[in-house]
Amino acid sequence: MRVAANLNMLFTEVELLERYEKAAAAGFKAVEVSLPYGETAENLKKAAQKHSLQHVLINAPPGEASTGAKGLAAICEEREIFRESLEKAVKYSKILECSRIHVMAGLGDSKCPHAHDIYRENIRYACQRFEQDGLTCLIEPINSYTIPGYFLNSYDQALSIINEVSASNLKILFDVFHAQQICGQLSALIQRLNQNIGHIQIAQVPSRLSPDTPGEIDYNYLFSLLKNTVDDRFIGCEYKDGAKFDWVQRYGLKF
Repeated sequence: MRVAANLNMLFTEVELLERYEKAAAAGFKAVEVSLPYGETAENLKKAAQKHSLQHVLINAPPGEASTGAKGLAAICEEREIFRESLEKAVKYSKILECSRIHVMAGLGDSKCPHAHDIYRENIRYACQRFEQDGLTCLIEPINSYTIPGYFLNSYDQALSIINEVSASNLKILFDVFHAQQICGQLSALIQRLNQNIGHIQIAQVPSRLSPDTPGEIDYNYLFSLLKNTVDDRFIGCEYKDGAKFDWVQRYGLKF
């Protein structure tokens, strides 16, 4: 299993373009950039090429940051803005040669009785649009402690959308940090979701620090389970510290 540095969470003491050098110096060969849109895709590509780094994940634009938007896919009356966001994500993904795009749902709207239908149809559209360019659409359940009111907040809900959309390029972004807080029972959950997991992210609970720090999750056991279950997926390091990465080899993973 190969690890990828999340450049929006790690190396934040320097600007985004400088984080590529930091990631490469730490040993990484792959990176995630959840929010790449503050820089041009061309500049991000140059930085990655300079340091021999592969982009493995970006997010689609989540909406207007000043309003606290956390995605657009489940938001009523935002269809056109949502579709525009997908076009921007596709443009970036093609330049960055990144095949996975996380499409965020956004905050639930209690005044919209048809949010599930809107979300399903938007995700269906995203899958159809991405398929034209050989891209995978990822959806991620997020726990209600980290983002209260996030629309997609359970794995049953995610599986329901996957079954209803029925697209081969629709997968789950399985974030262990969120999974532990949504429902726990990680072993059974990973076995259950195995065929639907398209990407993995990690952090310790509740601190959201590196996996070798004290917390609720035994990552020594969990990485062994993942290697025996979903070993062809990247593991994104989406946590708040990261000066040292000696845990990668200690847990039997690869850069």
